[in-house]
Amino acid sequence: MKLPYLAGVVTTNDVRQKGSGSYAADFVSWAKIMQLINKHAPGWMPQLAITPEGDNVFKAPDGTGYVQISFVHPEEGETMEWPQAVMNNRNQPVAYDAISARDVTDTHRRAICSAAAAFFSLGYELWAREEYAAAEELPADADAPVKPAVQTQQPEPKKKAPRVIPEVGAAVDELRAGLETELIELLQTKMAKGDTLAYLDEKATQWKLNKGGSRVQQMNVDQLQICIDELKSRKSY
Repeated sequence: MKLPYLAGVVTTNDVRQKGSGSYAADFVSWAKIMQLINKHAPGWMPQLAITPEGDNVFKAPDGTGYVQISFVHPEEGETMEWPQAVMNNRNQPVAYDAISARDVTDTHRRAICSAAAAFFSLGYELWAREEYAAAEELPADADAPVKPAVQTQQPEPKKKAPRVIPEVGAAVDELRAGLETELIELLQTKMAKGDTLAYLDEKATQWKLNKGGSRVQQMNVDQLQICIDELKSRKSY
């Protein structure tokens, strides 16, 4: 079986960033990872393994759960299975009996990205902390000759390796969306409307958030989690 080698396929244009400062993390969405596979390795598709009971979630010895994913090609065959733990929005394993459909789909997306890096080296730079390939730039007139770049006297400083949270590549959007939804639900159940506005104003002052726009959307992941933890300890109004 010949596996495609896709190291260097991910470019700077494919990489997105969530958070800022020390909380910043680079990621490539699962949809982009699949688009690159479809383009550069057509025919390879992800497949979830099935347990003897006919489920997609396997039970670990400690009572948590995990999935196993492989890539399949109609002519080349199938890779080995690649495990991925089912985790909550704090990257903690979820008890098997508490795993929801959303947990399964989120884990499936994470596993695609992780397995693509393992089998095809696609997006491995996210975990290895290596630089991404420069994005291809086409001239405005496709028929016009491309002028060679003029070298400056001072070479451009080497880009620092991004701070990467392991396995965040496919989960950042889902993680933030889940935290925002959970916080909004807690604000509605734990506080009266007037108290909610006062609470958000207090956090905006504390964290120097902008006056305009949604205070929740301006919070970073850690700030969202702080609010969630605070509100969970309160009684419903």
